[in-house]
Amino acid sequence: MRRSRSHTVARAFVALLLMSVFMSFHLAGLNAQEATYSSELERARVLEREIAELENRLVKAHRDWLTVSSRLEELEHEILDSYQELDKAELELEEARRELNRRLRSLYIEGRRATLIDVFSADDLADLLTRYHYAFNVAELEAEAFRSLKEKRALVKRRQERLLEARKETASLQGGEDTASIEAIIAEKKRQLAEINASLIASQPPATASRAPGDFNPNRVFYRPDPGGFVRTGQIMSGYASWYGNEFHGRPTASGEVFDQYSFTCAHKTLPFGTWLMVTYRGLSVIVRVNDRGPFVEGRFLDLSRGAAEVLGFTGVQWIDCEIVVPRGS
Repeated sequence: MRRSRSHTVARAFVALLLMSVFMSFHLAGLNAQEATYSSELERARVLEREIAELENRLVKAHRDWLTVSSRLEELEHEILDSYQELDKAELELEEARRELNRRLRSLYIEGRRATLIDVFSADDLADLLTRYHYAFNVAELEAEAFRSLKEKRALVKRRQERLLEARKETASLQGGEDTASIEAIIAEKKRQLAEINASLIASQPPATASRAPGDFNPNRVFYRPDPGGFVRTGQIMSGYASWYGNEFHGRPTASGEVFDQYSFTCAHKTLPFGTWLMVTYRGLSVIVRVNDRGPFVEGRFLDLSRGAAEVLGFTGVQWIDCEIVVPRGS
């Protein structure tokens, strides 16, 4: 009897020891899984930031290209106008040259022929000098007009040269950043992000990892609601959503409830507290209840709890669809 009892105690001790070893390995596995999950989640957030920065660079590159193209078009119009203006100046200059030459020839011919006539027909020497002075003044005015036209042509020519140089410099800027390579990098990073998100969805830790609430409140959601228990209304909204967790965990929400980052709740700016939403992201859906106000960031319309975001494989800021649903029988 004594030997049988000692064997029983030994077997119980061995069983307890084996159970302890199993639990140690199990907990170690869970810790390793959670560490891997956290690492992958951080990688996803880094990739999202890098993709956002690259997309901003791409937008800027396209905007710069459009600005340069617009400036080149303006310069082309200005250069065309300068060619037309230069042609007009050349015609005016040629006409003035012909007129000046005609006037000088006329003065020369008339001067030789009319010298004696002017001498004998002049009332006095002053009258003779006045006639010659008038003729030379007319010639001088025409010569001055000719010089002005030459200066005008030179100004137009210099302006045209400056425009051509500006066009050359602006065209050199059109190369800018290689948008094709940026787009290729973005595509590759999005592929990596999709793989990580798929891995996160497959290996996400259970949402029941949250601490148990100190007091029970039936309005607080600590389980994943079953979509079969709700009726869809067809009232669908789409937009950018984010999530919040650690920083607000345990703090009161706008509805007065204490925020639990692992519960299935969300914040919306205007929907009544208690409104149920079916949130869909990349084919996955989860039911959440509005119990807080936000997000207070321009361009976003919904803030999910961490628990809801993890179920969706949701990181950072993403475009989501959501539909108002109501519990069956309500």
